[in-house]
Amino acid sequence: MKKILFILTAAVVLFTTGCAKFNTWEDGLPEMEHVYYIGFYKTNIATDHLSYEIDQNGNARWRYGASATVGTWRATEEAWVATIPIQLYSERVRDYDAVNYFWVYNLEGSSLTEGTDYTVTLEDGTELTPDANGAYSLTWPETKKGIQNIKIKRAATAPNGSLRVNLYDPAKGAPVMTDLSTTIQNQTAEYEIRCMTHDNDRVMVTFTD
Repeated sequence: MKKILFILTAAVVLFTTGCAKFNTWEDGLPEMEHVYYIGFYKTNIATDHLSYEIDQNGNARWRYGASATVGTWRATEEAWVATIPIQLYSERVRDYDAVNYFWVYNLEGSSLTEGTDYTVTLEDGTELTPDANGAYSLTWPETKKGIQNIKIKRAATAPNGSLRVNLYDPAKGAPVMTDLSTTIQNQTAEYEIRCMTHDNDRVMVTFTD
């Protein structure tokens, strides 16, 4: 009996000691306190490509897969529109808002014109206008994590063509995995927004017959 009591007592001591060791979640590195990540939401599969097609009659569909040419097509609920989800990774609520950028541009051989052949809007229909560098912006109130959908709407008179949607500035080229500075897309005195390296050149919208 004494042997059993000793074993039970030892077990309780070990259990409570273990809990005491892990009962608090320590803060991370101070230099990372105001660093956030942005990415395309692809059902949490980092390597996926997102592809969209909008026909001249307004029918629209999308798919994701290991490349831009594979995957199962799914019809969208809204005609003429490609709805693209962007996700902010954040575990903090701050007293400031964070802003990230994205770019929409023609693939080689395409000549679609923003504002004439297509428009870019927020989910509520608010039309977005690119800045002088061709960047559109999304605002994240109090840096709260979540997903915002942007929409690319094809005009009925638009010709065929293909657009790339990117979280990296295409003028700066592809990010370098060994150089974190190339993943920064917005840096202010308050915060820093970084992108996932796998979110470069992986979202495409095509206008077809």
